[in-house]
Amino acid sequence: MHQAFFGLKRAFHGTLRIMRAPLAMLGLTAARFDMLYALPRDPENFERGMNQSALRRTLGVSAPTVSRMLASLETLGLVRRERAFFDRRQLVVSLTRAGRALIRKAVHLFIHTGQAQLAVDSAFDPYPLGYRWCDEMYCLFEMDNLDGVLRRIRYAFGDVATLYYPWDPDD
Repeated sequence: MHQAFFGLKRAFHGTLRIMRAPLAMLGLTAARFDMLYALPRDPENFERGMNQSALRRTLGVSAPTVSRMLASLETLGLVRRERAFFDRRQLVVSLTRAGRALIRKAVHLFIHTGQAQLAVDSAFDPYPLGYRWCDEMYCLFEMDNLDGVLRRIRYAFGDVATLYYPWDPDD
């Protein structure tokens, strides 16, 4: 395996490791969080939902994967699927009231409180063992560099997912 691939793989597993316990407290996994996050949360779009095929493209996963994940989320009462009114071949996925409340709670816990950003900033700390907090400008500079590198890698390897997580509080 190439050194860069190994590093990316280990970084991915590291992010899952630090997020697994907090997500589990909410009854979520990283994949379920992504799926619920991708669905409209605002009251205007809540009722309309999102086509299952659009959700698949947003997440960049296969149709069977989305179908299985949605089936488990339906069982948990977090989403509902209905046939589209104008195209009966399409399924429209929407958050239930419980799903909307859960994803809002998770977004608040991980994004709005800054916990996820703190974890990233701590990883960029140039001092071993976190002897001091990372300088904000240094962290923003490093995050921008990382974002650019990861975007180029994803593009080069044909990644088509479009799910966007804001990393800068000003986004």
